[in-house]
Amino acid sequence: MRLLASFWKRAGIGFLFGLFIGNLIAWFTGGVIVSPILVERMGSEAAAIVVQTLCSGIYGVITMGGTLLYDVERLPLALATALHCLLVIGPYMPLALLLGWESEISDILIVWCFQLAAFFIIWLIMYLRYKAQVRELNELMKKDKGGNGT
Repeated sequence: MRLLASFWKRAGIGFLFGLFIGNLIAWFTGGVIVSPILVERMGSEAAAIVVQTLCSGIYGVITMGGTLLYDVERLPLALATALHCLLVIGPYMPLALLLGWESEISDILIVWCFQLAAFFIIWLIMYLRYKAQVRELNELMKKDKGGNGT
């Protein structure tokens, strides 16, 4: 139940971030709010904006909601990171092609490389953080055993 509540909270935040980042991506790739490719596909700028907004929000839900994988204690950190990475990277290609953010597969592969590098950095930071926490807990246990005379 706690995970479900956490999912909805993260999904809401993810939807909002998705809206913002999706529009930011469109602006960076073409200097407009929606790509001309999407406007042509949808038949009007208004329809293109709606489609891009909804798709970007859903992508945000997927990526942010997927962070719950890190909360599943029985999942090793490397597996949780790999699964979350697949959740983020997998939908990017069809989304980028559909929304007209990218028109070349090579551009998408470059973005994938950046995303993979980001996930490696995330994994490394979390690994080092957890390793420090385990070291700290082990030292506390040693002190506790020494203080109790056992």
